Amino acid sequence: MEPEDLAVKLEAVDQRTRSNTHRIDDLEQDHKALNRLATAVEVMAAKQTSMGESVDKLTDKVEALEQEPGKRWRFVVEKAIYIIVAAVIGFALARVGLG
Repeated sequence: MEPEDLAVKLEAVDQRTRSNTHRIDDLEQDHKALNRLATAVEVMAAKQTSMGESVDKLTDKVEALEQEPGKRWRFVVEKAIYIIVAAVIGFALARVGLG
């Protein structure tokens, strides 16, 4: 091979090397950006899981608070029934002469 042919091939290889180096640098930057994005998504997923657990706890508390007035009303009704039954029994016993 002639020295001129070698010089031409060497120049072509040199240009390709520079081009490849530039492309590799770009790929490294893209890879770093993808890693940052993956890390951010992972953090967001963890926070979303934590928020979901918090929402579940709050839902349980709200349900308990919503049931509280119903419990109080049942207690009042139960005591009123006891009083009425006691009054009826007391009246019946008084009529029979045991009171």
